[in-house]
Amino acid sequence: MTSSEFSYTMYPGQVSFGRGKIRTLVSILEPYQRVFVIGGHRATMVTDLLGEHFPPGQYYHFQEVTQHVPQVLVDEAFTAFSKFQGDVLVAMGGGSAVGLAKALALRQQVPIIAIPTTYSGSEMTNIWGISTEDGKKTGRDMAVLPKQVLYDPDLTDGLPKNLAATSAMNAMAHLMEAVYSHEVNPVTYQNALSGMENLRAGLGKLASAQGVAGAINEQLLLGAFLAGKCLCEVPMALHHKAAHVLGGTFGLEHSHVHTVLQAYVLEYQWPYLSDMVRMDFQVALGHDYPPQALQDLARETGAPYRLDQIGFGEKDIERAVKQMLANPYPNPTPLTSQGLTVMLRNAVHGTLNG
Repeated sequence: MTSSEFSYTMYPGQVSFGRGKIRTLVSILEPYQRVFVIGGHRATMVTDLLGEHFPPGQYYHFQEVTQHVPQVLVDEAFTAFSKFQGDVLVAMGGGSAVGLAKALALRQQVPIIAIPTTYSGSEMTNIWGISTEDGKKTGRDMAVLPKQVLYDPDLTDGLPKNLAATSAMNAMAHLMEAVYSHEVNPVTYQNALSGMENLRAGLGKLASAQGVAGAINEQLLLGAFLAGKCLCEVPMALHHKAAHVLGGTFGLEHSHVHTVLQAYVLEYQWPYLSDMVRMDFQVALGHDYPPQALQDLARETGAPYRLDQIGFGEKDIERAVKQMLANPYPNPTPLTSQGLTVMLRNAVHGTLNG
């Protein structure tokens, strides 16, 4: 990558960032007739708002959301959406709610308005994922890219500290892999570093704070927005492949897997990164050895930092490695069975070699 020769794709969609932005939803929905709302109990905030301006039969609330977007839930939601005959999807919540909306948009080609209440970043991407008994299938399709995203810090104030920590670390993983992506460009690269700096600063303050509010929340939410943007613009590598394998195959919580893995994945990549990239990681994460910085951020915020803390043990390593190697993909460091086995063993026990 050089600044004098690169390719950069600008994706359509509008982002509104600021406190109180959820109140603009009514005007955004004026062109539509039947609003299908996806989200858990917090999404009643949306239906309450719609209830003030729309007739009761003009909106429907589908409340069941599950991580990894299981196919059986997609089928159930599709049946409800088809019966309701909606013409727009409003997804309020984290990656599970947005992911379910994407699965419906993939079938129906209807627009999505996303209102994130975590730091997952899924709302900024054209990436979809659906889990079956055979594992998790993912892909990219412009039909699933939300038309508009409302980032309202009022909705993430008061997040439980543990959820905020793992959700922000999940976002950090997107930024980490964007920095060394094989298709990175100067625009995404600088956005990724900026996002990492925001998340590192916000997580550092969160470690000693009583909760999530004010400037800490706004800094984490801004970093999450940049993380989702980067995730959409460039392909990911080993970390995301490993996270999908561990989450989809072993049923591990998505943000916990991302939180734990990234320190050990960055250590795996470290010997093959350029001096410039290493230095930029050091600056963005404020540490001479960035893998250690990532592990410290997880531990100091009370998040898991070892795989054995989230239900993955040494007995699972061989199966995971085989799946991680099943379909080749570009990665800075050559992917070998021995190397991945050591990486996962270190992650099980919380060991960094740097």
